[in-house]
Amino acid sequence: MKKAMTTKSHFEQINLALVYVQNNFNSIITVEELAKISAYSVFHFHRIFKEVTGQSVNNYIRNTRLEKASNLLLYNNHKSIQMIALECGFSTATSFTQAFKKMFSMTPKDWKKGGYTQKNSKKTFSMIEADESIIINPPEIVNSENIPILYTRVYKYENDISLIWHEMHEWCEAMNILEKPHKYIGLFHNHPSFLSYNTMRYSACIRTDEDINPSGKVGRCNLSCGKFAKFKFNCSHQELYKMMHLAYINWLQGSKYEVRNFPAYVEYKNPEYLMCNGVLEVDFYLPIQIIL
Repeated sequence: MKKAMTTKSHFEQINLALVYVQNNFNSIITVEELAKISAYSVFHFHRIFKEVTGQSVNNYIRNTRLEKASNLLLYNNHKSIQMIALECGFSTATSFTQAFKKMFSMTPKDWKKGGYTQKNSKKTFSMIEADESIIINPPEIVNSENIPILYTRVYKYENDISLIWHEMHEWCEAMNILEKPHKYIGLFHNHPSFLSYNTMRYSACIRTDEDINPSGKVGRCNLSCGKFAKFKFNCSHQELYKMMHLAYINWLQGSKYEVRNFPAYVEYKNPEYLMCNGVLEVDFYLPIQIIL
């Protein structure tokens, strides 16, 4: 029992650090800073962080920055590699290139020129092959307010998310959250146009205004406000990536907008189908800003 309670506490404290990294990846982040936020000594923080996330602190920070950068390289064509490197928290273009090549086995320049579509022996990337015959309707441009959410993170998943949603649903049901106004939201931390099966990250979220304390794997934070292109899709979770990809390549590239450095997310309108991997009715929110 004591070990279980300790593990539960670890998730709660480390979640505080993960939220901080997500919100401040473009700034200098120190281990000492994160340890203080999580209320651990630096020594214990290193060990517990890896226990919870499966990565070292520095690797997690670097990989978060590289995920953001891989997105910007493809869809913010007017920005130089150096500009993107600085925007994603790297001190120099050289350090960015070295880190990018280590993770993706190619330079940022090659990635930007289409290298991300290639498979290689070191990494398992599978480019989404969008069905060009699918027609997506133009989006509605909306300004979203801050969204209070409860969330749990998922690492290394592919197409099936029913289990994590069963767990999240049961937790919220036990806390009586589902008796009050709420919404189901899926937050995508990885690039929508390729799957890296060993790094896929997703957050299953419940939007609620209820004052519920985080517990164990369930954390609490706010999705910040901003401008989004809102698309409406009807598809399975597996097909959702194709629809998201089409939104990026067929709409975004011909618009006056560029990607904003924020995770894309969906609101599930028929959440009961999340539990059985059925056909989903979703609003897809693509984070954008006007090209200056």
